[in-house]
Amino acid sequence: MILFLASAITTYFTLPFIYSLLKGANILRKNYKGDSIPVGMGIALIPVLILNSTIILSYKDRSSEIVLVFLLGNLTMAFIGIIDDLIGNRDTLGIKGHMGALARGRLTTGGLKAVMGIMIALFISILLSTNVVDLLVNLLIIALMTNLINLLDLRPGRGIKAFFTISIIFLIIGLTKESEELLFIMLGYLIIYFPKDLKGKYMMGDVGSNTLGVNLGIIAAISFSTFTKVIIVSILIFIHLFAERYSITDVIKKIKILNFIDELGR
Repeated sequence: MILFLASAITTYFTLPFIYSLLKGANILRKNYKGDSIPVGMGIALIPVLILNSTIILSYKDRSSEIVLVFLLGNLTMAFIGIIDDLIGNRDTLGIKGHMGALARGRLTTGGLKAVMGIMIALFISILLSTNVVDLLVNLLIIALMTNLINLLDLRPGRGIKAFFTISIIFLIIGLTKESEELLFIMLGYLIIYFPKDLKGKYMMGDVGSNTLGVNLGIIAAISFSTFTKVIIVSILIFIHLFAERYSITDVIKKIKILNFIDELGR
């Protein structure tokens, strides 16, 4: 509860400053309605994470390694995300498109994000894993989960709704004490941030979707058995392959319950 409240309070006071900073610097992007709004609002998560990581480290019975892995994943993915938000172009889409461009000798910001995301996921997986199989599974779950929220975050609030849904599933499966603490930090942040994103006033950008995704990946890697993680990885692979061929937005529109949830509050 302390972490949740600290996260919510920090977010409440941080968001107006980040909004003014981005808007004043003209860091804007048109949303799906054509309105120009500040992009990269997800960077507001970083001071929240640093404060709450400090609180966790003050507990004598908490492992500093988990906190450092948590911070490493978030800071590096936030850095890659903000690069994409600031200088990224949208003429190349999908993993296949970015990897194809890289194979032809052209590095896109999406390609940079994919390569660096895999490298970061590998580094974190080495720290968390006890054997080769666990290493491979953790690598896949962190890398694919990081990209999942990015795939979904094409409409206001959709990526965060996905985060909430996956978080509930994770809590039902059962999380470790450390993972619950990490999750409550994120939930405290999102409970304040979410309404403005949902109404299309904020755009969290890649910096936001990257950090939400990497957190889910790290939490899953820490908490679940290899068997459970293999199931999650299989689902993630299916979603990514599906997204390469079909529009997730079109699919959501065609399924009434998904469309209702997607539009709810918007």
